[in-house]
Amino acid sequence: MIESIIQLMRRDVTRGVVGTILLKVGSGALAFAVFSLAARTMSPDGFGIFATWLSVAQVASVVGLVGQESLLVRFLNEYQVGNRPDLTKGVLLSSLKISSLAMLIVVAAMSIAASLKGDWWLLILAVSAYTAVNAGVMLGSQVARSLVSILMGEGNREFFWRVGVVLFLLAIMFDHRRLDPAELFAVMTIAMSVGLVAQVVSIVRALPDLRGTAARSEPSRWRSSALHFWIASVLEAANQYFDVILVYWMLDPATAGIYFAASRLANIFAMLSAALYSFGARRLPSLYFSKNHQEFERTLQLMAEVTALCVVSGLFLIWIGGPHLLNLFGPHFAAQHWVLIVLAIGTAFQAAGGPSAAILQLTGHERIYVPVVAANVALRVVGFLVLIPWLGVLGAAISATVSLALATIALNVLCRRRTGVDPSILVLLRLGGSKRGTYAVRGADAGD
Repeated sequence: MIESIIQLMRRDVTRGVVGTILLKVGSGALAFAVFSLAARTMSPDGFGIFATWLSVAQVASVVGLVGQESLLVRFLNEYQVGNRPDLTKGVLLSSLKISSLAMLIVVAAMSIAASLKGDWWLLILAVSAYTAVNAGVMLGSQVARSLVSILMGEGNREFFWRVGVVLFLLAIMFDHRRLDPAELFAVMTIAMSVGLVAQVVSIVRALPDLRGTAARSEPSRWRSSALHFWIASVLEAANQYFDVILVYWMLDPATAGIYFAASRLANIFAMLSAALYSFGARRLPSLYFSKNHQEFERTLQLMAEVTALCVVSGLFLIWIGGPHLLNLFGPHFAAQHWVLIVLAIGTAFQAAGGPSAAILQLTGHERIYVPVVAANVALRVVGFLVLIPWLGVLGAAISATVSLALATIALNVLCRRRTGVDPSILVLLRLGGSKRGTYAVRGADAGD
């Protein structure tokens, strides 16, 4: 078994997957540090308000990008393989123009709505700035990941800027000072702006000299794909962040903060899914469009092997160390261990399903992906409305897990039917069975 693991780790694709997962785990650890330190430097209601506005800002960022971040991943890979610098320049310029205009509209609408609600103007300003910069980093990370490296894309999006925020929060905690949500949003915005500048510089250096290239466009293809990507992205963001907003609305800010903390910890498996998406979005499209089916299937198999190891170890960590991890947010968080376990089961199930969503979107089947995500969000909202009045925050966790499991099953079935690929860890069982069958046939032939 040890030799098998060593051989697995020596493979180039495995090292790429593991490196991406380690980057995501490091980013998750820093995010955990940010949120736990924020919970300890804010009042329970203050942390709940911060968590709720952070969720609103994340959804607003996705809405403002209008699907351009996924569109770039889809077409930059296709145009690079096809050696089409004219279309590469065209899609870059088009995406920047559309996303900038849409982002201004979204930020303005969010600010007006918040001011009418009566929120503090400084908090509104800080959240608006964070939303705009976060959207820029999200868009830049997709381009940098395709043109430069995963480290430049994902590192600047989720890792490097959080180091400065953690140091700031440690200084606040040691100074025994209470932190205001607006202050934390301001610090996060400044730190992310540095990462955005680094992304822009690296992208400009990596791009070929396109100044003498006339930009060409495929507006009908781009509009069609962008619409489906946008709807899917908004539904995914709602699926991930709308929970906290609903808990805030149906219960209270302190409980919303508790649910946010538990969901962030359960996201250890969502980080795995995101790492697989990041790796798959960089490697799989080029293999698919170049029709390298053998390497495509080999990559998926190795991703499934790494996923299986991570899911088992992650569930063990949550079961044994969950109370201790929750206690880092504060003593009143530790009582919600079962909420964490239920949420972790759902995200583990999703991770075990593999990058089915990425494969469907990046291979031209994004249209069938949208109804599944929409049904997932609708089922989750209905579950919240039914179970929260009965079971409180545990009801929210149950609803989230059930809807996530059903969506994962549906996506895997669709992925197998439309692409002929099984991205889940179940492929390892079938491969094992086929290998045993092959060995049995060989053995019979040898005996004859």
